[in-house]
Amino acid sequence: MRLTDPRFLCERRHKDFSYFLKTQAGDLFIDENVDRMVEMCFSKQNVPGLDATFWRFENIEAVTNPELSKEISRRIKQSDRSLGAIARIFLDEITRLSGYERPCVKFPVDVGHIRELVEWFPDCKIMHITRDPRAMAMSKTNDPFGTALRIAGHPRLAPLIRRLTILFVIIQYRWTARLHRRYKGSPNYRLFRYEDLLAAPEQVLREVCEFIEAEFTEGMLRPEKGRHEHQRSSLTGKQKKAFDVSAAIRWQTVIPAVDKWLITKLTRQSMKKLEYNPETHPIFAMGHCP
Repeated sequence: MRLTDPRFLCERRHKDFSYFLKTQAGDLFIDENVDRMVEMCFSKQNVPGLDATFWRFENIEAVTNPELSKEISRRIKQSDRSLGAIARIFLDEITRLSGYERPCVKFPVDVGHIRELVEWFPDCKIMHITRDPRAMAMSKTNDPFGTALRIAGHPRLAPLIRRLTILFVIIQYRWTARLHRRYKGSPNYRLFRYEDLLAAPEQVLREVCEFIEAEFTEGMLRPEKGRHEHQRSSLTGKQKKAFDVSAAIRWQTVIPAVDKWLITKLTRQSMKKLEYNPETHPIFAMGHCP
């Protein structure tokens, strides 16, 4: 079962589920507070800490089943009532009553929480997905719902905002490379690169299936036939569904030469740690960008 980010674990600047528990739930060792907390989670109201898409439960029919909240409350009361136990119980029960065996949850930038995830879900499989840092920088600086909005609000600071965005990408890429070095021997963890997927979809998808212990099917090679609502490109605004080789290298058409030089210089060693070499990667020979 595919689920969006519930923000059980989040960057400090966000009001996440922990914030909700601290400010709204009360003492969870009181059973009545557990019942009230679960009721608030399913209320679909704009409660601080519950404003992620996950808590709107879009297209999840199981939330209309009164058995779901009752079972979640019962299991939480039998647990140690910790954040990890609550996260596990919510995901388990939503998945079970939806008729699925396993949840797949998107934690966008939570590679820094691998330790907690493995503690909460000892049998989990964590897929750490990276891409060329220069592509990420161009995506961030051209994001119409992120950087563009900040620049629109402070047009005089546009050059500074753009530089800080690029610096943020560089810092985050170097940080995730160090984390990869730390966890790459763990059976719970595997690194996958976006460029590898577009250059050799079947090979990478077979590796994904082997890692998560799922059966590979030919239909996986035709994502355009699936139901997933794919994200629009921040560079073109288009919503591609099929595997598109040019998507991996389109950043080359918009990146200023100085930015390309700077990002390459400051992330070269991190690229090596993440086993990515843009000078030899086949994706650049397969595409059509200069």
